[in-house]
Amino acid sequence: MVMTLLVFGAAARPVRAQCDGVASRDTLTWDFDEERTGGFSVGKVLEDTFTPQLILDTRKIRAYVRDPRFRALLERCGDMRTVDGIYLKALMIGDGNIGRALFLALMAVLEHRKVEFRMPIVESLNVPLTFEDDSLFHARVHNLPSRIYDDTPSDAFGDKDKLQHFFASAYLAYASEAPDLARTAGNMVEWGEARFIVGGADDPRDRRANKHGEAFGRDLLVVKSLLPSDYFTLPYKDEN
Repeated sequence: MVMTLLVFGAAARPVRAQCDGVASRDTLTWDFDEERTGGFSVGKVLEDTFTPQLILDTRKIRAYVRDPRFRALLERCGDMRTVDGIYLKALMIGDGNIGRALFLALMAVLEHRKVEFRMPIVESLNVPLTFEDDSLFHARVHNLPSRIYDDTPSDAFGDKDKLQHFFASAYLAYASEAPDLARTAGNMVEWGEARFIVGGADDPRDRRANKHGEAFGRDLLVVKSLLPSDYFTLPYKDEN
C-alpha cells in the first residue's frame, strides 16, 4: 500500500492534493478559503456565537465543495485528488482532529436530501439528512467527485453516492477504534436499505466502498498521514 506522508505547516502543502505539487498560475490550490458573503451583520455574529461549532464547521466544508474553485480543481486534478482535498480541508477545519475531519467529510459528501422509509401504516416516512437550501444542495452535489472506481457507471452521477459510504465507515472505524463495528454497521445498512428504504437495494458496490472506508479509518489509528485515494484501488472480495 502506498502511504503518503503529509507535512503540516504554513509553507508546506500536501503534494498529492495539488496535481503536480505546484500552485497553478492562478494560485489555486486545494486549501483555498471558502468565500464569505453578505459582509458584517450583527445578526450573523449572534448566529455564529450561539450555533454549535460542529454545525458551523459543516457549513464551512459544504461551502468549500460548492465553490466554483473546487469544481476547477476537480476538472484540473481529477476525482481522486479532489476526494483527498475534501478530507484535507476537513482536517484543517477540524484543527487536525482526524475523527472530526472524517465526520465533516461525510457531511460534505451526503448526496440525498432525505431518506424515505417504508412504513406499515402511513406507507412511508421522510427523514431529512440536510437542511440546505435547494440551490446550495444541488450546487454541492453537482461538484462532488464521481469517477471513483474503474467500474464507475458512465452517467453524470457516477459513484457520488459511494463517497458517503466510504467516509461513514471510515468515521465509525476510527471513532470506535473497532473496524468490526464499522463492517457490521455497513452490512446492516445495506440489509436494511433493501428492505426498508424506498428505492433502496443491497448493493455489493456499496459494500466495497464501506470496506475501503473501514480500512482507511482503521489504518488512520496507526498512520495519521494517509489519504483516501490510497484506498479506492485496494483489492476487494465480496464475502457476503
